[in-house]
Amino acid sequence: MLHPKLGRVMNVVYYHSVAFALMSTTLRIRSCRKCLRLEKVSRAYTIYSFFVGIFLFLNLYFMVPRIMEEGYMKYNIVLQWNFFVTLFLRAIAVMGCYGTLWVKRHEIIQLYKYSLIYWKRFGHIMKAIVDKKELLDLQASLSRIMVRKIILLYSAFLCSTVLQYQLLSVINQQILLAFCARLTHFLHLLCVKMGFFGVLVLLNHQFLVIHLAINALHGRQARKKWKVLRSVADMHLKTLRLARRIFDMFDIANATVFINMFMTTINILYHAVQYSNSTIKSNGYGIVVGNGLIVFNFWGTLALMEMLDRVVTSCNNTGQQLRQLSDLPKVGSKMQRELDDFTMQLRQNRLVYKICGIVELDKPACLNYIGSILSNVIILMQFDLRRQRQPIKDRQYLIHLIKNKTRM
Repeated sequence: MLHPKLGRVMNVVYYHSVAFALMSTTLRIRSCRKCLRLEKVSRAYTIYSFFVGIFLFLNLYFMVPRIMEEGYMKYNIVLQWNFFVTLFLRAIAVMGCYGTLWVKRHEIIQLYKYSLIYWKRFGHIMKAIVDKKELLDLQASLSRIMVRKIILLYSAFLCSTVLQYQLLSVINQQILLAFCARLTHFLHLLCVKMGFFGVLVLLNHQFLVIHLAINALHGRQARKKWKVLRSVADMHLKTLRLARRIFDMFDIANATVFINMFMTTINILYHAVQYSNSTIKSNGYGIVVGNGLIVFNFWGTLALMEMLDRVVTSCNNTGQQLRQLSDLPKVGSKMQRELDDFTMQLRQNRLVYKICGIVELDKPACLNYIGSILSNVIILMQFDLRRQRQPIKDRQYLIHLIKNKTRM
């Protein structure tokens, strides 16, 4: 059972991923039956994926025009180095993303097949346990969340496009080619983040459905509760393993996304500093769009962190829902055994998201992430202050020399 709104939103995410070859193969979507099928691995799409990856990688060459000679970066060495670091990280992101898709292609296709089998198996079970209205309300709320994320991503993209166009000092074929290459990479990063959002929304949906199933056990007959609870426990374990499998399989690709988000935010804030001290000239319209870009970029970063934290929390907080069953006055021996097994399973299996198996991404890590961005921007501002003081010292030295010559 799938709410039509959530199905349409997931179709939008799917077609964005297909357009930028972020799928190892295509899925056949049948809207009349409201189901997904993986019937045949598309060789044409594999070739298409290869050419898209090569195209994005070669696009990096065209992102370096004569901007260092004619653009606003001409006299700012910090902006130039930031640009080259961003370019290097974009190259790593392209290689990490498409390298994962090519190297782990067969594993990802098996993951698709396993996910479809999982969805069909537990879909029928949840349809028999969970109240239909509650399930549709949950899916409708998740569809609204996903729509807001898509709007947020495109708002940041539009603000960035407008500012990038305003920063063009001269317009010629080479500059426009570099501008289009940048937009292509912005769209690629947008689609990657949208796909990540979509996966997190689906995982969050499954864990919240498990919560609804546990709550629904209160109104069921005592003789059938232990069987239903065993099915719910099995679904939770399979969902947990599926989440771990997804996180592990796309670990490198997701790590490159977070690194690029980190560098992009630093660049945006440092450009804002340049606008504020009039190093980069702009009008009122550009300032409004720039402030919008800062807001949407930070909002998008926090939204991604918050969605990831929702998935981890909804998985690890299942035990709190299970305690409600333990408080029931009459619990049979079979039911008590299933409760004990489920509780032990929850204690031994907790979901944790780590970047490259090193950094655990949770709320404190999110605050450290934001703090590191601000610290790096402050460090870059010190170079600006030093660069601004240097001409003043040179001017004072020249005045001093002129005075000494006049006295002689």
